[in-house]
Amino acid sequence: MLVQRHETGSLVEPQALALVGDTWAPEVGPRLPAALAEQAHALKACQRVRGLAPPHDLRRGLWAYVLGPLSTRRLGAWAVGRGLADIAEAAWRKRLRRSHPWLRWLLGELIAAPEAPVPACPRPAGRLLLVAASGLHQPGGTGDDWRVHWASDFRAGRMAQVHVTERCGGERLERYAWQAGAVIVAANGSGYRRRVAVAVQQQAAVIVRRPPATCPLATEAGLACNVRRWLRQRGGPERAWQGWCRWEGRRSAVRLGAAKRPPAAPPRARHRRRRKAHKAGRTIPAPTLAVAGWLRLITTLAAGTWSPADVL
Repeated sequence: MLVQRHETGSLVEPQALALVGDTWAPEVGPRLPAALAEQAHALKACQRVRGLAPPHDLRRGLWAYVLGPLSTRRLGAWAVGRGLADIAEAAWRKRLRRSHPWLRWLLGELIAAPEAPVPACPRPAGRLLLVAASGLHQPGGTGDDWRVHWASDFRAGRMAQVHVTERCGGERLERYAWQAGAVIVAANGSGYRRRVAVAVQQQAAVIVRRPPATCPLATEAGLACNVRRWLRQRGGPERAWQGWCRWEGRRSAVRLGAAKRPPAAPPRARHRRRRKAHKAGRTIPAPTLAVAGWLRLITTLAAGTWSPADVL
């Protein structure tokens, strides 16, 4: 555990608040989106001008609250000292609660790609969403103190959903609200049959990496699909198999796609798996290492619209 031997709060706070001081107007203001004020009113973050008129002042107060970090009482004192606003502590809390949709919109605008990429695949009926999670650290922490879960709209080049949890929060598709027709592209953490079923229930399609043990597949007759045996059979570098995935009495039609990795990729993949297993104090079975040279995906997209090559 990290033990601080001297007090640093008095030094950190002035340095952080300096970012929302005199340099706010010339340096930060021009970087904000042009529709900031319009969206603040549309998303009900700044409906009344009582005590705090322009949305830029509200945004400045929000940054001071986060960067300080300040309590709402100290935020009110800071705003009075800066000549920003003279409103009560309860009024600041109310404005903070109402600003959540506005801040999500602003985050999406600030990190949006300048030009939306064009995917080399069929155009889905809904949005094409890339789902992942990243760790964040805090001063004096362990390096993975918070987890940021996000879904990015690939075609629009901007964020669609963002969730922040503690470090124990795993990658779960259940934490998002999906729209009908959306295509979700996720990594190994979402390759569980439970999470595939959640997306299907919301009329969304998935393309996820599939570890063999987390999402067992079966044929129409109910026989289990032995993926390792299927990959060891003779065939081309790209393969496809169609079957079913069952969860809580419901089954979903899925397709399994596999592509042979480049010759240099399997040794690196096996090395990463061995190193990860060694840190966790466990061993990897030989059949698992044998399929490390294959990229395996499962999808619920219709075969008539999305070919195996498009999915891969």
